[in-house]
Amino acid sequence: MTELSKNSIVSLVGGGTATIIKELGRGGQGIVYLVEVCGEKKALKWYLNAPDDKFYRNLAQNIASGAPSDAFLWPEYLTEKQQGSYGYIMKLRPQNYYEFGNFLLAKVSFKSFTAMLSAAMKICDGFMMLHRFGYSYQDLNDGNFFIAPQTGHVLICDNANVVPQGENSGSMGKARYMAPEIVAGGIPDKYSDRFSLSVILFMLFYANHPFEGAKVVACPCMTEAFEKKFYGSEALFIYDPTDKSNLPVRGIHQNVIRRWPVFPQMLRDALIEEFSKEKLQDPSTRMIEQNWKKIISSVRDSLVVCQHCAEETFVNVSDSTDKCMNCGKDVDLSKRLVINNRSLPLTQNTYIYIDEDNTPDGVVTTDSNGFMLIKNISTETWTVETPSGKIKTVAPNEILPVKEGLKITFRVHTMPYKAEIKFMSNN
Repeated sequence: MTELSKNSIVSLVGGGTATIIKELGRGGQGIVYLVEVCGEKKALKWYLNAPDDKFYRNLAQNIASGAPSDAFLWPEYLTEKQQGSYGYIMKLRPQNYYEFGNFLLAKVSFKSFTAMLSAAMKICDGFMMLHRFGYSYQDLNDGNFFIAPQTGHVLICDNANVVPQGENSGSMGKARYMAPEIVAGGIPDKYSDRFSLSVILFMLFYANHPFEGAKVVACPCMTEAFEKKFYGSEALFIYDPTDKSNLPVRGIHQNVIRRWPVFPQMLRDALIEEFSKEKLQDPSTRMIEQNWKKIISSVRDSLVVCQHCAEETFVNVSDSTDKCMNCGKDVDLSKRLVINNRSLPLTQNTYIYIDEDNTPDGVVTTDSNGFMLIKNISTETWTVETPSGKIKTVAPNEILPVKEGLKITFRVHTMPYKAEIKFMSNN
């Protein structure tokens, strides 16, 4: 076991060195140092009680394969062993990113629902790519995420336990995030990852654990036996529609009590199904990441900016008007951008997402006369066909009038998306 001192040199596998600048923090496994590698500042996670050779070889393989997506603070270099200790080097966490736990404790808050949904989408996309690469994470918990509250951008850290699907990293995961079958002694895999992902999403939206209701409050002391019961053999969703014995408790679970009715019914329905007793017992039926992305995209489609109070509000997209959840006034939802089976309400300052990624393509504005426009904030030129058959183009930063019958072809990542502006009756 070797701690590293300032200005000491650590050799890297394959050549090169890292110079220790200072300590950034430490935990049960080891120490994180600020280092310099090839003139760049990086982070070195240094294990004091180094895991076995299998862990070391898996790290080397993950480095060689590369990160599944840019959401991961993926290991980039592996150090040579030094008196039984070693470590890996990754990018530094940028400024203005905060640990997920800070959001749960209300030390940090998202700037907007848009940012919150962006974070959820980024997390789902990261694990979709991880599983497509043939990996399982095996230790998914609230300590794995750094999130930017202004934008919702996410960085996934602590990736050392990532292993190929079907293999065992030796980590069972963290209490409260492990799937019931893992609490019972099973081996983590992509199905238990998906359970943990659903827990993370629930906590992101509602700032409460999905199984922590009246039953947990009544527990005199959270022993290992109770932990296995509440998160394993007798896990019960706090909003289970058929068993009300674990409902949230007023005065204790205020976050979820307040937020549960705020988000659209489609999200509540998905979570009720995902945490149903049937799915808890059958890991193979759990929601895949692609389907979570579709649900989050639909939730985002129902998020608009109220024209009265200028605050975000969720609305029923099937109606031509709905009440703002902030000021209580009617929000006019009659003007729509219809893309296949999606009908996006157009209100001033609302962002338009053509596909399921995190980058908005347009934003609704108005001119000096109050006439509604859509500004192209993408990098692609749109093609517009008028009802009379004329063809026009809308380049980036140009505007498009919101007129009924206009047909628009958007391009996102070279893919064409056909849309039309339609007006609904307010009757």
